[in-house]
Amino acid sequence: MSRALAAALIGVLLVPAAAQAQSSMVLAQQPDGGSKPLWEAGLFVGAAYLPDYPAASQGQFRALPLPYVIYRGDILKIGDGGLIRAEKSLSDRLDFDIGLSGSFDSDSNDNDARRGMPNLDLLLEAGPAVTYHLRDKRDPLQIDLSLEVRAVISAEFVSFGYEGIAVNPKIIFNYANVADSGTTLYLSIGPTWGYDGMNEYFYDVAPAYATPDRPAYKADEGYVGTRVNIGAAYPLTERVRVFAGTQIGYFGGSSNEDSPLFRDRWTVGVGAGLTWSFWQSEARVQNRD
Repeated sequence: MSRALAAALIGVLLVPAAAQAQSSMVLAQQPDGGSKPLWEAGLFVGAAYLPDYPAASQGQFRALPLPYVIYRGDILKIGDGGLIRAEKSLSDRLDFDIGLSGSFDSDSNDNDARRGMPNLDLLLEAGPAVTYHLRDKRDPLQIDLSLEVRAVISAEFVSFGYEGIAVNPKIIFNYANVADSGTTLYLSIGPTWGYDGMNEYFYDVAPAYATPDRPAYKADEGYVGTRVNIGAAYPLTERVRVFAGTQIGYFGGSSNEDSPLFRDRWTVGVGAGLTWSFWQSEARVQNRD
């Protein structure tokens, strides 16, 4: 299986969660404030410009026409807020889930800082998250506090490699059906810390890849940066939705600002597209369990 195909297969499941760019830019896609189908299948068409990696000065353009599938079970959820996750409500305000998300690969020969180094593979992130809802789950305006701790796994062809741990606390605002327009607005902000090799994956320069302009460097564990995700979605029809979003990253104060691969304190990713849900179950579930 080629890396391009692997990225496409990940995209098939990621797009219903609004193609969270550089694997994490959230583009909200559930504009109604009522119920949703238990399962649905459809077509996603979208495009995004994504930074190659945290604190990169260059990025890549991705365009994806892909099918997608969503399943919204009581515990198991596919493509609804992530790739795959198992969610359990511990109380009226507290949820626990184990999720899987992903991010695209990057060709090092297309990036000036990494030219001649190994490519950055497709990344999967798997692990637990705890979310506390500051408001009643039935309220159109949701304010959540979340903490994710996930293992980072690189995927190339059919081989996988453990790349470390990502820790990401964040605050999330989600406002459904703004002014009865059907529009959904999304905002999240949160820092990320990398441990057990995650920062090495992005910022290490082995002696074999050192050049006069890129000295050897051993990455430190710790703070990576902070990202703000902003998204909006609007239903053109009952089954067709358009969406757009951006992710702004600030990496000042990073544990690896001295790395020759750390090129920019600020990064911006943008994306837009539409989804057409052409097959839905008659069974319905509420937006918030």
